[in-house]
Amino acid sequence: MSLDILKKRIKENKISGVFLFMGKEEYTKDHYVSVIRKKVDSSPLPEFNHIIFDASVQSVSELEDAAFSLPYMWESKLIEITNLDTSKMTESLIEDYERVFSDVPDYLTILIVFRSFEFSDENNKSNKKKPQKGGISSFVEMVKKYGLAVNFDTEASNKLVTWIIRHFNAAKVAFEQNVPKEILNYCGSDMYVLQGELLKLSAAYTGKPITVADVHKYCSQNISYKYFDIAAALNRRDIVSAKRILDGLKLKREEVPMAIGFLAKNYSEMLLVKTGIESGMSYDALSKELKIPSWRIGKIASAVYNTDIKAISFASSAIANADVKIKTLRGNAKKVLELAFYRICAYG
Repeated sequence: MSLDILKKRIKENKISGVFLFMGKEEYTKDHYVSVIRKKVDSSPLPEFNHIIFDASVQSVSELEDAAFSLPYMWESKLIEITNLDTSKMTESLIEDYERVFSDVPDYLTILIVFRSFEFSDENNKSNKKKPQKGGISSFVEMVKKYGLAVNFDTEASNKLVTWIIRHFNAAKVAFEQNVPKEILNYCGSDMYVLQGELLKLSAAYTGKPITVADVHKYCSQNISYKYFDIAAALNRRDIVSAKRILDGLKLKREEVPMAIGFLAKNYSEMLLVKTGIESGMSYDALSKELKIPSWRIGKIASAVYNTDIKAISFASSAIANADVKIKTLRGNAKKVLELAFYRICAYG
């Protein structure tokens, strides 16, 4: 609903007020961030009308002063609030922000963007307890009173298929009917990754319709994302989703050790990222230290948001024990792996 409201307001050019973007899907989130920025960046002197407010070093009083300063040679103005420390969101600080958000001038847009590793509605809903006074959940609820909070969740497969078709049509690329679904199966569901693969196929297009064989020839297979999704589901103790993904892979016995290798790698990265976050490392620092792209750091951080280090370590051990059993004992390798899944979900 909130995304529909956002689209309607942008179409009607009614974007004054407070906007908070959160959720897992960074591609769509970034698209709407750029749409809002464009409204002021097209002004004659955008540096005066597009203000970056760094919440880590600037006070709410400074935000208030900036909010009531008129736009320069333009009808609108944008303030982006960055570096909100979610661990220091006290009740008093929320009240200070509420004072500003409750009285936003008609010419002003205030934009707050939380990356997937910082906060999402899913993280909030997973905590069934009523939010305490203060904290990031209370901040988001306050924003909803005076503005629009939009949760950009991972797109469903049918919507991604429609999105792929729209991209092909815009590029005037003909394709066989089963190609969009095969792209998802072969490349994964991350929209930034998909965008790159669609560009490859468009560049390779010669006038003949793109086929499934072309997808396999020009695109990069990304089966590892499915194992990441399994690990993320197990972190949530969602055995049904984990098992459904595993069944969809239709693994042969000799392929199970490969699956274990993917899972072990994912848990290793999760453990490193979780440890780094708890030690106070920034996401940029983690990206450089671990040589993992920043977008993936964000994805991993989101997957371990509600999981502690001991649980991740236990899961890693359970996968390692399953590997030993498969290599030393006869039996159904896939069932051994499934049993490890149940043990992980039963931890604690």
